[in-house]
Amino acid sequence: MIYAHSIARAARYYPELAALAVGGKRLSFRELHQRIEQIAAELHRLGFKAGDRLAIHLPNESEYLELIYACSRLGVVVVPLNTRYSAHEIDLVLEDANPRGLVRHSSLPTPGVHLEWQRVLDKEVFEASSGSCPNVFYDPDAVLALIYTSGTTGRPKGVMLTHSNVLANIHDLNYWMTYREGGVYLHSAPIFHIADFPAMFAAPAFGACQVALPRFSPEDFCGAVASNRISHAVLVPTMMNLLTQFADIKRYDLSSLVLLAYGGSPIAPETIRRMRDILPNTRLVQVYGLSETGYLTGLRDQEHTPERLMSCGRPCPGVEVQVVDETGKALEAGERGELVARGANVTRGYWNNMRKLPLCFVTDFFTPATSATRTPPATSTLLTG
Repeated sequence: MIYAHSIARAARYYPELAALAVGGKRLSFRELHQRIEQIAAELHRLGFKAGDRLAIHLPNESEYLELIYACSRLGVVVVPLNTRYSAHEIDLVLEDANPRGLVRHSSLPTPGVHLEWQRVLDKEVFEASSGSCPNVFYDPDAVLALIYTSGTTGRPKGVMLTHSNVLANIHDLNYWMTYREGGVYLHSAPIFHIADFPAMFAAPAFGACQVALPRFSPEDFCGAVASNRISHAVLVPTMMNLLTQFADIKRYDLSSLVLLAYGGSPIAPETIRRMRDILPNTRLVQVYGLSETGYLTGLRDQEHTPERLMSCGRPCPGVEVQVVDETGKALEAGERGELVARGANVTRGYWNNMRKLPLCFVTDFFTPATSATRTPPATSTLLTG
């Protein structure tokens, strides 16, 4: 379903616009659509069908995006693996997800779990097929991807991200980042992370080109922005801090960068101040969310005021959040409690772990900063996904 509203839409309305930077050249949306059709046909020839799972363990690169698009085209469930995983951690995820196959890079740890099909993408040729494949898969409630949590409170859990979850995230992301036709999005954050994953479907939907940065460094980021005229990017606070300390940053033309979103962890107000000095004409947007929800709340550029910088902002239209106590009662501003949320963006559950989902979806342990940033009470006490 998401393919119809992303790549297929772009191929129809923006066929000649640049879609993806690959090896020094750019594919148009028409060319990218045709290439994805061939990759999907090859996966279909190999026996992959709707509902099967394909694990992907690759650095940020164009082939990563193409494979995920091909899977969404077929209804195959993608399992993006964290590139920082050890071999043991990879095995735990593979045992839980039980994918039919794995596409990986030789520079990353080799799993011990035996799979029916495996391809080392940088060592083995993945031939695009000229054969046919089924019609574009369209089921809003089908699982698109299993995004595994960090496992801070136990073993990582596979968040079932549906096609409709990602479509909601496209609208949420555009609310915060405001994509534009002909813009250029840089995948500088890891594609496997929920902070970046929805962007690969949002960018085509609005006619924006994509560039993938295999590994972040301040030099590589600035070089990519300058050479590709990047207009949008998402970073985590650690990356932003490294940028502010990059001595050679003024050597690069970063004037194309219209908007820089950040999230994933708390950020020091001093880092924001330094970013303002370095990129005075770039709008900053803070986004807050989880693997289970995608984007929940945020702060727009003009809301980066001293009294709000320690807040996670307000929700965008279509998302409700509320701070409650252990009984589900709404709390006043300044009281400590749990944040519950509802909206089309919220996961339908955990893979192989549905029994652990509560009635209300608890997203975090949260202390509202000020009444100015707190969401008004919702109409129901328990907010469901």
